[in-house]
Amino acid sequence: MTKWQNILKNLSVFVFVIVGLFTSMSALAQQSYVVDPNWLKEQIKTKQPIVIFDSRSKEEYDQGHIPNAISFPVDDTYVVQDRAYYVKNKVNIAPLLREKGVTKDAKVIVYDQGELMFASRLLWVLELYGIKDLAILNGGLDGWKEKNDVSQVAHSLPASDYVPVLNPSIYASTTVAKVAVHNPKYNLYDSRTYDEYLGKKSMTSKYGRIPKAKYIDLSEFFTIDENGNKFLKIQAELDEVLAHLDKSKKNITYCNKGTASTLSYYLLKQAGFNVAHYDGSWIDWSEKGLPIEK
Repeated sequence: MTKWQNILKNLSVFVFVIVGLFTSMSALAQQSYVVDPNWLKEQIKTKQPIVIFDSRSKEEYDQGHIPNAISFPVDDTYVVQDRAYYVKNKVNIAPLLREKGVTKDAKVIVYDQGELMFASRLLWVLELYGIKDLAILNGGLDGWKEKNDVSQVAHSLPASDYVPVLNPSIYASTTVAKVAVHNPKYNLYDSRTYDEYLGKKSMTSKYGRIPKAKYIDLSEFFTIDENGNKFLKIQAELDEVLAHLDKSKKNITYCNKGTASTLSYYLLKQAGFNVAHYDGSWIDWSEKGLPIEK
């Protein structure tokens, strides 16, 4: 083998290693936003420094939860004004985050029963206020219970001195939603039921949708196992579902009160989209008498 053949061979190996490294890093980046029950079980078993938040109601938490999980009902993050639901501001969310022991360096896993809507809402709130290392438990509690036991022992952390730092890039106000209607650089996505999207039903006195909004069918992102439990599809299948959407634009998600649309937010964010959630969503839009279409 000549000197140049050796150089080319070594270069090929180097490129292969680098490509493999970046592929692994990309896979880890995707995996870090969603974890499965087996991974979480191992973290608990080996006493890894993670925080597990149960986003269901306190009553449901008391009936049985994942060991070491802390009750953090997603309803505690809302404030209701003029019938619309909004995330609490920094002043009002800070005591709640400190009470739950939130710290800026925590690895946080969030779960709900399995629909992932409550979990994604809590994830969005935590991300909005500066927590960066976040993931949702795929399958939720229902998926966990297939092979693992639950606990009725309440768990908590010492209160922290966490200071929330707003991440405005993932927050869309009414003004931003209005801009999105007219600006071709934005997409709007409706995560309500299809009948609500078509204007056949509504939670408010207004029927229809925000102008130019497209419909997202959340059921397309899930698969059902043999026990009837819902799990997110693998990333390649999720990418296929989202293939028709434009990644070059800023994407705004909304639903009725801001729960289902945070799941849309989560799914788009995981797939690499530039996305924000419209706080207040359809109730905010329709209560303010803004334009609609059918």
